[in-house]
Amino acid sequence: MPIITLTTDFGIRNPDLGYLKGLILQALPQSQLIDISHNALPFDTDEAVYIIKNALSEFPNGTIHFIGLDSESYPGQKPVLISNGKHFFLGNDNGIIPAALQGQNFQVYQIPFEKPQEFMQAHIQVAKQLSKGIMPQDFLSLFKDYKEIKLSKPMLRYDDKSSQVKLISPKVIYVDNYGNAVFNLTRTAFDKWRNKRKFVIKTGHNEIDKIVDFYNDVDDNQIVTAAGKMFARFNHYGYFEIFIYKSNHITGGADTLLGLRKNQLINIVFETS
Repeated sequence: MPIITLTTDFGIRNPDLGYLKGLILQALPQSQLIDISHNALPFDTDEAVYIIKNALSEFPNGTIHFIGLDSESYPGQKPVLISNGKHFFLGNDNGIIPAALQGQNFQVYQIPFEKPQEFMQAHIQVAKQLSKGIMPQDFLSLFKDYKEIKLSKPMLRYDDKSSQVKLISPKVIYVDNYGNAVFNLTRTAFDKWRNKRKFVIKTGHNEIDKIVDFYNDVDDNQIVTAAGKMFARFNHYGYFEIFIYKSNHITGGADTLLGLRKNQLINIVFETS
């Protein structure tokens, strides 16, 4: 029974998702379909890569991942199969999957198709072959000229005297279900640029100078007054995040209360000597 995950920008109101599932189940009636996300913002590379990179890594070996983001196949955007030796990723040659697998060894294979196709029909035929245990190299050709894209990076400013980074301006790449704002800044990069210096995180009129480890990492004496206040952390995927303590859809989150919506910048200012 093949495990098949679905990550699309189809939404859940339109019939498209149900139609795609029907096509897959006709071809692979024993497959186990698992929904990852269907509300990815269309044509937003940073968000697409964030979802794929972090949601799919722990699935069992041999899992087939349908990446229905910008999913229409045509001569300028050919269907591809990408394998990293553990998982199979079925999508289009738009650079999203290679960016999500950056730092890993992977092979890209071109999927034959005759005309522009919707609903990943060429991909479904490849999934049928994979489900039989047939390896990509046995029925597909390697694709050397696949598209590569560069993800956005935080803007940096350097101190003229010390040449150290004095300011980082990361941007929001994802807003989660709690209204927490996730930025294009990793813990590794932050620690490197910080170099153990003090810092201040600034967004609008709000400033904080501390990064907590967990959402509930608040002093016992502050719990009563912490609700509605801004905090920062690195989430379990290692990305910088700003959140409002005990936020919800009624009281508001970092996205609505702080204006931290997609592509919004903040400033992290480091102490300079």
